[in-house]
Amino acid sequence: MQRYLSYVHLFLACVVCAVFSLIHPPTQAAENMTQVAQLTRHVVPSEAEFIWLDEQGPKPLTLDMLALAQDLGFWQQTSLSSNQSSDSVSRDLDDRYSRLFINMIQTIKRGEGNEALLSVEQLRRAAQAQQLDNLLGSMLPEHKQVQLLREKIRYFQQLEIYVWPSISPMQYRLGQRSPEIAKLRWMLTQLGDLPPKTLNGYRDAIYDPTIVSAIKHFQIRHGLAQSGELDKSTLQALQISPSERIAHLRQVLFRWFELPVQLPQNYVWVNIPAYQLQVMENDSSVLSMRVIVGKPTTPTPQMMTKLTLMTVNPTWTPPTSIVYGELLPKNNRDPGYLAAHGFELRNVSSGDSTVIPLARMPAQQVSALLRDYQLVQQPGANNSLGRYRFSIPNNDAIYLHDTPIKSLFSRQERALSHGCVRLDKAEALVNYLLIRHLKQSPLTLQRAMAQNAPRNFPLIEPLPVLMTYLTAWVDNMGLVQFREDIYQLDEY
Repeated sequence: MQRYLSYVHLFLACVVCAVFSLIHPPTQAAENMTQVAQLTRHVVPSEAEFIWLDEQGPKPLTLDMLALAQDLGFWQQTSLSSNQSSDSVSRDLDDRYSRLFINMIQTIKRGEGNEALLSVEQLRRAAQAQQLDNLLGSMLPEHKQVQLLREKIRYFQQLEIYVWPSISPMQYRLGQRSPEIAKLRWMLTQLGDLPPKTLNGYRDAIYDPTIVSAIKHFQIRHGLAQSGELDKSTLQALQISPSERIAHLRQVLFRWFELPVQLPQNYVWVNIPAYQLQVMENDSSVLSMRVIVGKPTTPTPQMMTKLTLMTVNPTWTPPTSIVYGELLPKNNRDPGYLAAHGFELRNVSSGDSTVIPLARMPAQQVSALLRDYQLVQQPGANNSLGRYRFSIPNNDAIYLHDTPIKSLFSRQERALSHGCVRLDKAEALVNYLLIRHLKQSPLTLQRAMAQNAPRNFPLIEPLPVLMTYLTAWVDNMGLVQFREDIYQLDEY
């Protein structure tokens, strides 16, 4: 019995050590794994009974599974009774790992054909058929962002050992000395915005140009105005604790799990909270631009669709909500507004192409005619869609388009539209499509533009479009970027 209890203690020590290694830097993890190998060599579970353990202890796949569970917040270490035999402790632990795995796959891959994987016995049959590696791999999209975000989660877990400071709101000047400045310097260093540097206690507390540069760096990473000052928004972002950051990054990881396991080779990627569109080829951005997205009251929806058609000189038929909520009130306040902005009335009856110009028409008559006619804005400099529209089939009448109002792209926060996505560099997207997806010459496009009439250019092959809502990501410099949750969709 004494010998059995010794095995129990050794095995429990192994489990603690294995889990401990998941949340420490690689060098520490390597030392811990050496200890695991030494401590678990006496544990000899039955191959037929155990899914996650072998004579060496936890299998490599088990450690991968536990690492994912730790990153996603599923894993909570529990203690086992030392009254049990080594075999019963191992069986209990193996069953707990199985339930952990089932919980994860049912949560992550909900509704994707994993409903049958509901019991430990079913999981054991999957293990016997050597399907566990594939099941674990199916949870993770094949995108480098998933691994990068997991690494950031582990880094913030290391910061959880500290009591995260709170800084008093103050306006600092260069050369000023304060204990609050020393706290600020430490925070910016830990977050990666200020390179580590050995200073004495006196210099640590002085507000110098390096802190100003670090604050700007921090502001860029959080989508804030780059003032270099410790304003209210910057102060609030700085004081978000590592635990809150971990919860945020986990929420973003779960959004990645909602995407296809393997992304298309080429696609258009719109990240709504980042106000950014990128054209991706082989996991690299070949075109990037700022965008304007829907207001919180008219949000741009997340979707996976395809770009199928480009229209030059498009017309615009505004939805009823915009007609009655915005356009008619403007025309009532400023008679002639609709005519000045290129609107006309078109008959909606089948086969009837009657068009009524709005010049000099009283506002009341316009409203009355809307029972039988639609407001349509003609192509031109004032058209709300600009010179280009990009059709992406969906149920919400959303599309990508140009815009005549370019000044709005200089704003930091650009949730301003009725749901469609306005492009800062629509012509750059046109040029990209011309060569790769339309097989049209620039001369053909120029002639179409000069006619000032709508002309459609179907893509030879539809180009996938991903409209995502990712409020955090890791950039090309290895820095984690955070953005405002503009639609209040993050729950953590």
